[in-house]
Amino acid sequence: MGHPYNLNTPSITVSHLVRTQTITRKVTNVAKEETYVMTARMQPAVAIEVTPPAMTIRAGASRRFTVTLTVRSVTGTYSFGEVLMKGSRGHKVRIPVQANGYSR
Repeated sequence: MGHPYNLNTPSITVSHLVRTQTITRKVTNVAKEETYVMTARMQPAVAIEVTPPAMTIRAGASRRFTVTLTVRSVTGTYSFGEVLMKGSRGHKVRIPVQANGYSR
């Protein structure tokens, strides 16, 4: 399993973010096939990027996506944000993100 931030939970927390860290999450579709558009936003001290920008998940299938966090400035406090998944069938998924940036 490695680091705790890679535990597949419905939120992402990195308590000691140095430079850049990529986190992987796996989602499973329990309904009909749906295409999700992925967006992410974060407070300015930490940059966030989600890949892929969109994905189609068949009924009962699972897909992985990654979230990359990069320290822009060290503030001494957590920065908060989220990954949003908006589905073509109207479903919305929100994954809270929090990270505390450090210089080393």
